[in-house]
Amino acid sequence: MEQKQVKIIGLKLNHQLGILQSCELKFDPNNTLIAVKGEVGSGKTTLQKSLQLGTQGSDTLKDDKQLYGEIDQEVQLLDGGENVFIGCKSDKSGALVYLVYQKDAEGKIIKDPIIDGVKATPAKYLKNMQTALTWRMDELASENPTVQRKLLLELYKSELGKVGVVFDKSAEGYKDTILGQIDMAENNRSEMEFKRKQVGGFKNQLEPLGIDVNEESTWPTHQSVQELEKEKAGLQYEIENVGKGKDQKLRELKNQADEVVFKLKQENENVVKENEKEKEKWDQIEFHYQGLKKAFENYGLKFDVEMPRNQGFFPTLSFDENNKITNKSKDWEGNEVILQLLKDLESIRGKYATEANKEQGDTTEQAEAITLIEINIKKRAENNKHVEMLNSYIDWDEANKKVFELREVYFNKLSSINTGVDGLNIAVEKEEGKQDIYLTYNGAYDAEYFGNTEKEPRKLSSYSGTQKPLICLLLQSYLLSKKPKAMRYLWIDNVPIDKKTKTLLDKMGKDLDLTIIVNITGDFSKNSLENGEILIEGGEVFFK
Repeated sequence: MEQKQVKIIGLKLNHQLGILQSCELKFDPNNTLIAVKGEVGSGKTTLQKSLQLGTQGSDTLKDDKQLYGEIDQEVQLLDGGENVFIGCKSDKSGALVYLVYQKDAEGKIIKDPIIDGVKATPAKYLKNMQTALTWRMDELASENPTVQRKLLLELYKSELGKVGVVFDKSAEGYKDTILGQIDMAENNRSEMEFKRKQVGGFKNQLEPLGIDVNEESTWPTHQSVQELEKEKAGLQYEIENVGKGKDQKLRELKNQADEVVFKLKQENENVVKENEKEKEKWDQIEFHYQGLKKAFENYGLKFDVEMPRNQGFFPTLSFDENNKITNKSKDWEGNEVILQLLKDLESIRGKYATEANKEQGDTTEQAEAITLIEINIKKRAENNKHVEMLNSYIDWDEANKKVFELREVYFNKLSSINTGVDGLNIAVEKEEGKQDIYLTYNGAYDAEYFGNTEKEPRKLSSYSGTQKPLICLLLQSYLLSKKPKAMRYLWIDNVPIDKKTKTLLDKMGKDLDLTIIVNITGDFSKNSLENGEILIEGGEVFFK
């Protein structure tokens, strides 16, 4: 479907605006380049602000609250074949009041006109015909990546929505979108940050403790305090029940000794069985040896082969008449398992003898043990505090990495967007601790003008202040082309315009079917004005 266009064909100032005197301007709808000329401070930017007030609406003063005094103006638009007027006045309180209307043959105002079958309101009517770039070109060309990114995301809101990037937090299913996931990940990271602040989970607090967050071998592990508390409670109970404590201790030691003796007998039985197997093996060897020897002798042959000798059997335990083990560990030269068990048995017997010889009621040992346990409890508690500090850092670090992983997905979605302009792409800059998106352009429209004959993708911000607006023109043309009806304009202010650039702007305006309004600062005369040019001198407006 062919796009319906709206042209600006007139501006009438009924009251002085800033330095600009009351005036009435007419614009040729077929002119694609309007140059506003004048010296510094002559009123060029004020004229631009006036046109902005009449075409952008009340959003003009969203960030700029300067009203330039009383406002009373009218902008005339050509909507297809119909004349539409946008009136803008200051009320008694200084607020702006907007009206959209038409006029009959006698010039009488017709309020609330029906345009495209719908009752027109100033805000909706004006907004639907423009893009966020129309009056904010300087933001897209900004050296500040945050400013550029904000407008870039706004311009491609629809395309981003198609790849699952949704900015409206109230939208259904928002939490499952990439930005929703990032929000949740960032909230989780904030919780982890709060927790680590509470316990000191920071590198500079862990390092003096000998803990390197990047070296697992330096990480402390949790140590149970409950076991020591239980042991301490048992000792305290012994002190409180000293008489019972000695008997209980002796019983425990006897049970331990019985358990070791049982293991010794089991292991000794295993050795006995091994010896029996060994004896049986050597009996068979001897039997075969004697058979061979006899066979040789029966034939009158000499048999001088020596029979191999058993190197001996494994030592076994000795027991007295009461079935008590009599072996000592210092004399044992056999099975290592039996040797260790003999040592354990002798240690337990020694403890038993010491305990049995203690006077009833002596709690010195328990008291000393409790002191040692309390020291260990304190050490373990301190160790566990370090573990908590480390764990809080690890939890935060994992949450932080999750945020960056999701941001990576987010930036990949951003860089996958088709900008609609040949050679213009959204790129992602990734540095440690920083990730930005920005536009790159390869100068495809006119590589020579943009000084990029190799057509290398360069940051938009790397182009000159004069080149950047021309790149924005290409993008504005694409963005406007998606609208059923558009005001195909772009305003360029505070940009030096040379003859070469002016010629290219004129060409681009025709190629892109886009009207470009530029401010050119310099010393000009009325006689040098060309068609479509406006000159402002001392607040007075002249045009040809």
